[in-house]
Amino acid sequence: MPESEPSFLMAVEDVFGYHPHGTYVTGEVLQGVVRVGDELEVVGLLPARRITADTFGTFGVFRRQLTEARAGRDIAVLIPGINRTQVAVGQVLATPGTVRPHGRLRATLHADTAPGTSLHLRFAQRSEVVEATVHLPEGTDAPARDRPVEITLDRPAVFDQGTEFSVVTQTRDVITSIRHLGTGLVTEVLD
Repeated sequence: MPESEPSFLMAVEDVFGYHPHGTYVTGEVLQGVVRVGDELEVVGLLPARRITADTFGTFGVFRRQLTEARAGRDIAVLIPGINRTQVAVGQVLATPGTVRPHGRLRATLHADTAPGTSLHLRFAQRSEVVEATVHLPEGTDAPARDRPVEITLDRPAVFDQGTEFSVVTQTRDVITSIRHLGTGLVTEVLD
């Protein structure tokens, strides 16, 4: 890989079991290049794991195998030897050692939130919802709308300073329902 080329990064947007071969994850290549045989790391929400890009290709009506994929392309990557519960929407595939998940952040919220409130956050479209707790500055007891707050996540997720996220409510009756309550912007990563 040329020195000027960024490391590989792909957000996992969907997960499909492919028994007995493993699990396919699909998503858009956000940066860099991936080639068959490259070692990758699955990061965020669940314990990190190293994999080899065994087989990948386009997904959908015009399915075809690829030997490499570049930024901007939607692909499906086969992760051999794991079942679909061992990988989740909202994780990322990356060049090993280039990204890591975080559990604490400072953010500006654009949602009415009281101190100690338990929130549900989504860091990417269609990603798993991550539970979080809001901590307001000392002596503050008003809602956190448009003010800086610290947030602790129940499960570390992959994000950077400048990442936008959604604040949602999630109910699970017969079907899971998610309602948008507001947005937020990561202003600082704290761990």
